[in-house]
Amino acid sequence: MLKSDIRSFWDQGSAGEFWAVGSDAKARFLAEEKSRYQFEPFIPEFADFAAATDRVVLEIGVGMGCDHQQWARARPRHLLGTDLSWRSVAYTRERFDLFDLKSDLVLTDCESLPLASDCVDLVYSWGVVHHTPNTPQAIREIHRVLRPGGIAKVMIYHKWSLTGYMLWTRYGLLRGRPWCGLDHIYANFLESPGTKAYTVKEARQLFGQFSDVRIAIQVNYGDLLQSEVGRRHRGLLLTIAKTLWPRWLVSRLLKRQGLYLLITALK
Repeated sequence: MLKSDIRSFWDQGSAGEFWAVGSDAKARFLAEEKSRYQFEPFIPEFADFAAATDRVVLEIGVGMGCDHQQWARARPRHLLGTDLSWRSVAYTRERFDLFDLKSDLVLTDCESLPLASDCVDLVYSWGVVHHTPNTPQAIREIHRVLRPGGIAKVMIYHKWSLTGYMLWTRYGLLRGRPWCGLDHIYANFLESPGTKAYTVKEARQLFGQFSDVRIAIQVNYGDLLQSEVGRRHRGLLLTIAKTLWPRWLVSRLLKRQGLYLLITALK
C-alpha cells in the first residue's frame, strides 16, 4: 500500500519538474538542466560523470533524466536507468529521443532490480532510496548488482538538517504538536509518504556491506530557501522566510546541518 502511494505521488510530478518551463519540450528540458546545476552545483563533482566512459552504469531513479543525460554524454559501454514512476520514465525517454541519446530504461522497483549480480561498474542514485519502504533492501540490491571494485554514488537525506528543523517548526511546533519527532515530520511532510532521513552513523550502517564508505554533508537549496522548495510547500509564511533567510550565514556556519548525505561506497 505504501509503495503504491509513493508511486502515485511521483506520478503526479517528477522531481525538479517545477524547473521545466519553456515553449516546447526541448526548451523545458534545457531550462530544468540549467536550474538543476545552478541550485545544486555540487552534483557534477560528486557524480563524476566522466567516470562513466566505457563502463556499465546504472542510475536508480532517473527522474526527468537530467543526470541520466550527463551519464549518456560520457559514453558508457552500457547505460541503464530505472524508476518506480511511469511519468519519470516517460520524461527520460522523451528527453533521450530529443537529444539522440541511448539508455535501457525500465519501470521497476529499486528493492528488486531485474539485473544479474556483479554486472554493473557504477551505480548512481540521487535522492531516491530514502523514499522506498525498505531502504536497507534497496542498498543490498545496489551492492548485489555491483561488480567487486564497483562504486556506488548515492544521496540520501540527512536527519539533522535545517530543512527538517524548518518543517518541524511549521508542522509540529506551530500546530501545537512539538512532540512530533523528525522521523514523523519527514515521513508526512517532506515529499512522498514515508520519506526517511538518516544520521551519518545510520548511513554507515546502511552501507555496512561495502569495503569503504565516505560520507559528506551538503547544504542544499531547500536549507537555503532558494528557488522552489518542492511542490508541497507554498504560502505566506514561506514567502516571508525566503525573504529574510540569512543564506550567507547558513552557508558559512551551518554546513553540517545540510539535508543531503553524499555517499561514495566501494564494493
